[in-house]
Amino acid sequence: MRNKILLPALILSLAWPGGYAQTAADVNVKDAPVVLVEDPLNTDPVARLSARLAYSSDSGVVAGVGFGTDRLFGHDQTLRFDAELQEEGSRYSFRYGNDAIFGTSPTFGLQVLRAESRAGSTYDFDTAIMRIEPRLTWEVSPALRVEGFLSYSMNDIENVSATGSLLIRADEGDQEAGTIGLDAEYRFPLEPGGALRLARLSLRTEIGSTSRDHEFVRFTASAQTVHAFRDGDVLLRSSLRFGALDTQSGTSSIGDRFMLGQALIRGFEFGGFGPRDLGVRGQPALGGNSYGIGRFDIQFPNAINSGEGRLTPGVFMDVGILWGLDDVAGGPTGTNIVDDSGLIRASLGLSLRIDTGIGPIQLYVAHPIAQKDYDRTQIFGLSLSHSF
Repeated sequence: MRNKILLPALILSLAWPGGYAQTAADVNVKDAPVVLVEDPLNTDPVARLSARLAYSSDSGVVAGVGFGTDRLFGHDQTLRFDAELQEEGSRYSFRYGNDAIFGTSPTFGLQVLRAESRAGSTYDFDTAIMRIEPRLTWEVSPALRVEGFLSYSMNDIENVSATGSLLIRADEGDQEAGTIGLDAEYRFPLEPGGALRLARLSLRTEIGSTSRDHEFVRFTASAQTVHAFRDGDVLLRSSLRFGALDTQSGTSSIGDRFMLGQALIRGFEFGGFGPRDLGVRGQPALGGNSYGIGRFDIQFPNAINSGEGRLTPGVFMDVGILWGLDDVAGGPTGTNIVDDSGLIRASLGLSLRIDTGIGPIQLYVAHPIAQKDYDRTQIFGLSLSHSF
């Protein structure tokens, strides 16, 4: 779990109902239904209870429970509650949706998030966030979905070392933030029988300000494609992502900037590359105002006949860049200049997905081919998840 105070790019993954979305631990989960009340007119369960146990190289062991219903408040309303715990933090989310409050369109949604993280392998300080986000969704067409949202958050950074980076010490304490934004997702039509199996474009624009007089515009975009060749024996997956935080006034904090890792570029730890304060102990990652990422996978779903299980080997290349700070006066006193220039990172590697009866297991071995000496690499990655 990475919360917003540490990873604004997480907005892409927490944005509901869809967005970035990917961390090494993210998998498609099907909750096991538990019928609580019998209804002779409707055989669907009133509510669903679920539990989840997962592991990823970034976040370690994650244990979670969930509750959801589509019928408790009527057939047009949904309710979801999820709680997750891991070694360095916790996350609780509540989501409510109403498909008929404004008639047939738009639909209304509300998400409330509470997340905390403790000092650990990536950061040497504690963080907490509370966020409330109402949104309206228009299904403009089967291919186009547009969402407008408001977001209010309260962030807190605590227990920063007195001898740590001045750039992080300046961010210690409480910060409130408010944004107004727009999401759009377009799925391109596919030609029957063609090689293209998926083509999707997602865009997000936010305008916001904080209680520390930081006014900004944040823009993110992603494009994904999947091509299938040789009757599905070869899959080509590609993903391009871009993000920019444009400061209008004030200075961005570590809670505003993007922080990346092996969820986007395999072979690097979370916070393992990008601007870093080399003038203090621990050489902490600072994040960046802009990033660009490209991921390219070639997979062979039918290359290995494994009986009941399914093995999908593959090869990949990831390339990316994270750069830009509003203030580069680092070190314990602000006298060490931080290099925030755009430096390309890249890796090559092998991947393996194992579909099992308890959920998918995904592994990779990566070899960074473009890196800096102070980067923190992660040669081997593993993620798995089981829900019941």
